[in-house]
Amino acid sequence: MQYFVVIMVEAIKAFFGIYRVRRTELFMILVRSKTKITIDEREQTVREKAAQLTYAIFAPTIGIGSFLLIIFSRGEYYYLEALGMVLAYLSLFLIALYALTYYYFNRKFGGGSEE
Repeated sequence: MQYFVVIMVEAIKAFFGIYRVRRTELFMILVRSKTKITIDEREQTVREKAAQLTYAIFAPTIGIGSFLLIIFSRGEYYYLEALGMVLAYLSLFLIALYALTYYYFNRKFGGGSEE
């Protein structure tokens, strides 16, 4: 009987916690749907520069880190090799994604014309 009461109390707490989260999400959806967010040129430029710098730092860091993990995994640390391979594939995916989006936006905004 004692366990049943504890389980019921936890279930009630979880229900009202989920209800509170859903109520907050509903409020945020209603507030966002009423407001129109405008972005000026300066903010757009800052976002572009931040994205470029993030890519320029993250891609080489993850690539070099994966290379070092693969090099130092020879021996008894087999999990480092697996981690290095995962990071290597992630860095390749990141570079491929950047290349595809660069190609798309370059063509969309008038670059790469055949003259």
